[in-house]
Amino acid sequence: MQHPTDQDFQDLKRLLRYINGTLSYGLPISLGSLELHSYSDADWASDSSDRKSISGFCTFLGPNLISWTVKKQATVAKSSTEAEYWALSAAISEVIWLCRLAAELHLPQPSPTTIHCDNTSAIAIAKNPVFHA
Repeated sequence: MQHPTDQDFQDLKRLLRYINGTLSYGLPISLGSLELHSYSDADWASDSSDRKSISGFCTFLGPNLISWTVKKQATVAKSSTEAEYWALSAAISEVIWLCRLAAELHLPQPSPTTIHCDNTSAIAIAKNPVFHA
């Protein structure tokens, strides 16, 4: 910022041209509640080459999508419950971070964030306060 070069100026022009060309792209933003809620899912052993699961989650602030991730899991899960539990864990980490960010932005969350998961076994493990190896 203190000593911009010609390359910096060229990069800035390229970025501004890109933004100008994609103004019609984007996600719709609607008025509504400012409460966070999230959805988590995993596809157990979906990669046929290494049998690793793919997990993903998305988080909404009211009706607006604000965060999403889809990623191959680092290790092979032994069951669909384990794959779903890892996906749920990643979603929870993201929600904790977003709750802290919301608090810094003076958007307090009046109630706990709802995280939706479609695996009853993973939900049961998550609800159990006993340590799980």
